[in-house]
Order: sequence, then structure tokens, then C-alpha cells
Amino acid sequence: MEFKFNIPNKITLIRISLIPLFAFVLIVDIPYKNYLAAFIFAMLSISDFFDGYIARKKKQITDFGKLIDPIADKLLIGTALIVLVARGTVDLWMAAVIILREFIVTAIRIYLLPSKIVVPASNFGKAKTVVQSLAIVAALLSIPFSRHAMLAAVLLTLISGLEYLVRIRKLTGSRIVNLPNLITLARFILIMPFLYYFLSSQINISLVLFAVITLSDKLDGISARMMRQMTELGSAFDSFTDGFFLASTLAALIYTNHLSLNTGLAIMVPILIIGMIKIYAMKKYSKIIISTVSKIAVGFGYLTSFVLMIDFAYKGIFVVAALALAYLALLSFMLHLYTIRAEKT
Repeated sequence: MEFKFNIPNKITLIRISLIPLFAFVLIVDIPYKNYLAAFIFAMLSISDFFDGYIARKKKQITDFGKLIDPIADKLLIGTALIVLVARGTVDLWMAAVIILREFIVTAIRIYLLPSKIVVPASNFGKAKTVVQSLAIVAALLSIPFSRHAMLAAVLLTLISGLEYLVRIRKLTGSRIVNLPNLITLARFILIMPFLYYFLSSQINISLVLFAVITLSDKLDGISARMMRQMTELGSAFDSFTDGFFLASTLAALIYTNHLSLNTGLAIMVPILIIGMIKIYAMKKYSKIIISTVSKIAVGFGYLTSFVLMIDFAYKGIFVVAALALAYLALLSFMLHLYTIRAEKT
């Protein structure tokens, strides 16, 4: 994607560079910091209008600008929400919904770059950004209706997210937005509430969410085969969701002392290396590595996590078996990668 250092792109890049200043003002203990932070946030948000206006007025609209401008908004709003949640001003679930939606949309935008498909912000998306910005300013200034404004922002965030998926579907067909990928997306979204309830010691709710996430892992694969919608994106997204779910669950188990740090790290290492091997194989050789041993290891990893969560008497045996399967899966992936390299040379 060609980058043009024009005025609109300069404004956007300056906006991104000033986000750390905004976060710094929120964190440090200085007089009137909330008012100062609200002022900086408002100025950065208003600059979003000016770069778009100038781009249209001077006919300086570029694909780079269409991509980086929404990302700048997401970085600013995401930073504000994280700090406000840490301060107890905004509910965690509200921030999670907004940040997850922005992460998913940004990931799709980046994935579409090689296809030269750039989806500009819609009116729904622009309205969502305005309401989010107003809600954050209200929260920073502790205005009484700030919670209601944040609820409106969450609602618009969900509506604009669905509208974005519909537009992507029209542009790309079933390559990205299809039933298997939507099931995987639902699994990915449910990881956050699962972690929240588990870390809050609400074990029954977390176990139900855990069961839904693990069982639906098979559902997306079955639906992909039945509907003939097996895609490179779907396979990569499913693998990423599996790895992220297992890694985050391990981190939560370590944090709650259900699993020792050394054992958790020993299990996490092969998961991370396998992920890097998959990415390398896809980028270097355009190959998706599939391993039967890995599928067994993932399934047993789910079972072991469940056993640790309920503090099963023989959990030690499951942990040892999970360790062995994880490293067998790593060996299997390394052999597959060696075979692919040998075929290409």
C-alpha cells in the first residue's frame, strides 16, 4: 500500500503519537488531570474530523489513510477504556465489548490488505466513534449520565460491527464471513467472559462458558466441511483461537494457583512455538500444517484445563500426559515443516 505524506496522513500520525501523552496524563497524579485528559482526548477526537475533511476537500484520500485513520481512533479509544476500567469508572464488560469489536474489525482490515480491499468507515461507524468519544469524555469528567452514554456506545458498537460484517460479505462472498468463521468468532469472544468469571471465582458460570467454547471447537470444523466453506482464513483463525484460549487459560490457572508457574510455562512453550511454525509455513510456503497429534493434544489440553479447574484428585497424571502430548505435537509440526522444505528444494 503506497504511503503519501500528505496533510491528512500527517494529522493522523500526529494523533497516534500523542496517545501516550493522553495516557500519561491519566496515570500521573497532577492537579485537574481529569480535565486535562478530557481536553487532550477531545482535541485528538476532533482532529479525526479535520483530517477526513481535508482529505475530501483537497482530494487527498488514500488507501493508507482509509486504513490508518480508523486504527488511530481505535488506539485512542482503547487506551482510554483500559485506563478507565483500571480506575473503576467504566465496567469491564463494556470496555471488553468495544475493544473486542475494534480488534476484530482491525484484524479483518489488515487481512484484506494483500487483496487490495479497503473498507472505509461507514456512517454507522462514524456515529459509533462520536458516541464512544462523548461517553469517554463524560466518564473522564464524572458526568452523571456517563454510564447511559457508555451503554449507547456499546449498542452502536455492536450494530456497526454487524453492519461491517455485512459489507465484507458483499465484497468478498463467503471467503471471510461464513458460518464456520462466525462460530469461531463467537468462541473467541466468549474467552473474555470465561476468564472474567473464572478469575472472579464464579466457577459454575466459567465452567459453562468453558464447555461452550470447547464443544463449539468441533462444530466450526464440522460446519466447514458440510458447507464446503473450508478456507485458509478459517483454518488460521481456528488455530489462533485454540492457541489463544489454551494460553490464556493456562495463564489464569497459574494466576489462581491451580497450576505451578514452571509447569504452566513448560506447557505454554510448545504452544507458542507451534503457532510460530504455522505462521512461518503459511507465509513462506503458503501451506497450512495440519497434525493429528496436534488435534489430540488440543483436545487433551481442554480436558486437562477442566480437570485443573475442578481440582480433580488425579490432576497430576493429566498434567504429565498433557505435557507429553504438547511436545509430541511440536515434534510432529517440526517434521511436517521439514518435509515441506524438502519438497520445495
